[in-house]
Order: sequence, then structure tokens, then C-alpha cells
Amino acid sequence: MEMKNKKRIYVILVIMVSAIIFSLSYYMALAKIKSNNRENRDDKVQVNNIGEEIDKIAVQGSGDEKIHPDTSIEFKIRYKKSGDTVIEKVEKGRNVNEKTKNTLEERYKKEDYKLEEASSSKIILVKELDKYLPNKYVLGIKGQYLAIYRTDSNGDMYIENEQTDITGKRIDHLKEQDINLLTNGSRYFQCNSREEVLSRLEDYE
Repeated sequence: MEMKNKKRIYVILVIMVSAIIFSLSYYMALAKIKSNNRENRDDKVQVNNIGEEIDKIAVQGSGDEKIHPDTSIEFKIRYKKSGDTVIEKVEKGRNVNEKTKNTLEERYKKEDYKLEEASSSKIILVKELDKYLPNKYVLGIKGQYLAIYRTDSNGDMYIENEQTDITGKRIDHLKEQDINLLTNGSRYFQCNSREEVLSRLEDYE
């Protein structure tokens, strides 16, 4: 009787151990299959990303950004004599006829604008003028004398009154560096009022 019980227990143990081994083998095989599938998916994603990067490089290499309806287009003027840069106007992409950066650049090149920055969100076009800011007082040279100039709404210089604004101060004794700055321009000589420019004039007593 005991032998039968022992045999029965042994058979049950063998069946349980076999079932455990089978289950472990099944789950290990299933985990391996899932892992391989995940690696394959990752490989595909990586290939797709590389393809996207190649597309981006190709677009950048073409050098012609598309102008979107919400692209901000800034027109700036840089006044070389004073070094000031002011925003002339800002347009949205939807308000211009040109649809790419290159066509926009070509269009405004005729008006002396140069492309300074271009992206899908912002384009900046700059026109450089060899002038001071508009509506300012400027210390400069007229002939052999220091003179007080005004700039009009376009930044062009003129003398309001030749009797008072062409001073009696000759430039003979000035350093060459000062003469170059007075001729070519400097922010220091650009003033907001006559009183301010007169104070600049006192530097040359």
C-alpha cells in the first residue's frame, strides 16, 4: 500500500515539475519573441528618423525657406553714420505675394534690402543707409568749419540757417581721427536737440 502511495506521489511530482518547466520555457520563449519584435520596431523608427533628418538637410541645402501665412517679415533700416537700426515695418507672410525666401529676397533687392535672417517663423530684410537718424541735430563739417546740421524725415542732412549754424570754428587744428568721425559719422555727434549739439561743439573750443 505504501509503495502505491509513493509511486502516486512520484508521478504527481513528475507531472508538476514538467508543467513548471513547460510554463517557464513558454514564457521565456514568449518574452524573447516580444523582445525581437520591439528591436525590429526600434530599427524601423530609427530608419524613419534618419530619413526625416535627410529631408531636413535637403530642404536647408536648397537655401529657400517657404514663407508661411504666419511668418513674420521685418523690414529694417540701418543708419550707418550713427549705427542705429530701426524697424520700418512688419508684415505677415499672408500679406506678401512672394511665397519663398528667395523670391522675396529677389523682389526687395531692387529696393536695396538685403536678407539678414530667414527661418519658417521670421524673415528679416535690412536696408543700409549712409545717414543719421531722421529728425536729429548733428555736428558735422561744412567746408573748413564745424557746422550744425538737421536731418529731415529721410535722414538727409541740411543746414537750417547758414548765418548761425556754420560756426567760426575751423577744423585746421583738429586731429585727423576727429575729422574722420565728423565726416563719416558717429553716434556721439547725433543729438536730439540744439542744446545737446551745442554742448558737443564745446569739446572743440
